Amino acid sequence: MFTRESLLQAGDSRAVLLSIKPKYSSLIVSGEKRVEFRRKWAAGKVGLIAVYASAPVQRIVALVNVEEVVLAPPRELKNHCVDRGGALTPTELMKYFAGNGYGYAVLLGRVRKLERPIDPRHLFRGFSAPQSFRYLSLAEVRRLEQAAKSELS
Repeated sequence: MFTRESLLQAGDSRAVLLSIKPKYSSLIVSGEKRVEFRRKWAAGKVGLIAVYASAPVQRIVALVNVEEVVLAPPRELKNHCVDRGGALTPTELMKYFAGNGYGYAVLLGRVRKLERPIDPRHLFRGFSAPQSFRYLSLAEVRRLEQAAKSELS
């Protein structure tokens, strides 16, 4: 069984459910995409991401540890895109961050693919997919842990 520390790898970090388009969630699961770019990010330290593949998949497909979060101007984030496989061209990246003076590069660590993706409606009461991300409570992390323990490959 996974403990909160084994999932989060740090006692004071949080977990988030992150909505990602299926095209990009597949690239994360395969290991080709090792950085996730965001215009906005969590206020506190995040140690674990539950990757929610948005419509039409609508399932949690993987658990990913966060190595680091870089806050920088988009032109500096371009290097992370090239170095870590951001799944965007430099032009696409600059277009994504257009109008923002800075952005976030979430550097992804260990990826644990769920062989049978989890329907979050079975885990989280009143579930609705977040626009970007939402924090997971300790109780939600525990339910996710229970659902995932036999699913991790």
